[in-house]
Amino acid sequence: MIRLLVVGDLNLDVRAEEPMPTACGQETRSVVRAVPGGSAGTFARVATGLGADVTFLGAVGNDAVGDVLVQDLSSHGIHPCLRRVDGPSGVVLALHRGGDRSMICSRGANDALDEEDVDPGLFEDLHCVHVSGYAFLSVPQARAVARAIAFARDIGAAISVTAPPANLIESFGVELFRQAVRDAGILVLNHSEGRLLTGRTEAAAIVDALAASHAAGALTLGSDGALAWRNEERSQARSSAILDVDPTGAGDAYAAGFVVSLQNGETLSVANRIACETARKHLAVR
Repeated sequence: MIRLLVVGDLNLDVRAEEPMPTACGQETRSVVRAVPGGSAGTFARVATGLGADVTFLGAVGNDAVGDVLVQDLSSHGIHPCLRRVDGPSGVVLALHRGGDRSMICSRGANDALDEEDVDPGLFEDLHCVHVSGYAFLSVPQARAVARAIAFARDIGAAISVTAPPANLIESFGVELFRQAVRDAGILVLNHSEGRLLTGRTEAAAIVDALAASHAAGALTLGSDGALAWRNEERSQARSSAILDVDPTGAGDAYAAGFVVSLQNGETLSVANRIACETARKHLAVR
């Protein structure tokens, strides 16, 4: 069994449907769902479901939401290594209006994770450290990530990263982000993120540019599947479409399938195919 350490954000995801514009002071009856989420959290849950032994390193608040998030990790068989802090846990509100989606993120306790939380004992017999790209954008989390990556390098463990949204990379600084993820041997990102990081537009050209800096990875392409690489090798894969669903977490589910498969020794094409199917299954049950 492969052992993974996942570092990053743990949130409560609240999804609300607004069937029509709600005027100020009015109330609309619709569907609102709240589920444990977070980019790193989704990766960890999916990776565990694929048979990996996962430890999660992060921070949550000393509140009811934090209790839910801790219990959820344990219920999935994930080993929680969490700092509990005074203040609220992270919450993301996704407001859906027809085909449009707006998101409001309160990072809350996520930003309390710091380098002192990275215990060397977490790296015993470890195969891979996975980092949610959001963690590079927070100063305290970035310190924790730098320490985790240094330990991973020392023991020869793989390092994988999922990129945060393109607009956040742009605000942070494209070159700064490139430097922050330079040690990632596996990088998973979508087309808009890849376009921003490379200045290329075609998927094949984006992948060729990224392959010069990262030994393996994948460019996810929505309904067109994903274009994966490992050194000079390329793999294009698709899965059956899931229509009219919330796409939140699909990229993280894909990344979990891809990383776990590669660590299990699968070929690039098999890993890409498994990852696409993993993302499809994730969307089907949301």
